[in-house]
Amino acid sequence: MLFTLIMIAANTAFWVGLHFGTAFAFTSVPRRYRERLFAACRAFFRVPQAEMRFYRKIRLPEWKDRLPQYNRDFDKRGLPAEVTEGYLLEYRFITCQAEAVHYLIAALGYLSLLFCLACERPARNLPLFFGIATALGLCNFPFAMVQRYNRCRLDAVLARLRRTNGRA
Repeated sequence: MLFTLIMIAANTAFWVGLHFGTAFAFTSVPRRYRERLFAACRAFFRVPQAEMRFYRKIRLPEWKDRLPQYNRDFDKRGLPAEVTEGYLLEYRFITCQAEAVHYLIAALGYLSLLFCLACERPARNLPLFFGIATALGLCNFPFAMVQRYNRCRLDAVLARLRRTNGRA
């Protein structure tokens, strides 16, 4: 019983550390490297219209604001009254970075399978740990989808702002 509680505590600590540690590690990389890595112009970060139709079909705009948010600098619930091109570019950069963080967390979560090695019968516990890693990994995908949806909308606002300012 004590061992089970220790394993639950260790696995919980692993997942909390993975979420916050991954975000901290990404934001600790010097800005010039992150700007290259998370450039919105990269094919990985482009959002095709078919994907936006899918997001509307699953009603993402209706539930996206109910997800918890960690980044205090860029509130996903709306833009400030005075929107500048610099603000939109920074917000777009943050969405690329956050999307990558959520995908990496989903992938690295399978490291939790190593906890099976501490169990008395690792093979017997593997399906449980695999299920936990899969479920928690899948929980990161709605967050990544919100980043992609918001980025596409930011691109539209940015294009409109540039047209208004004669920079189209």
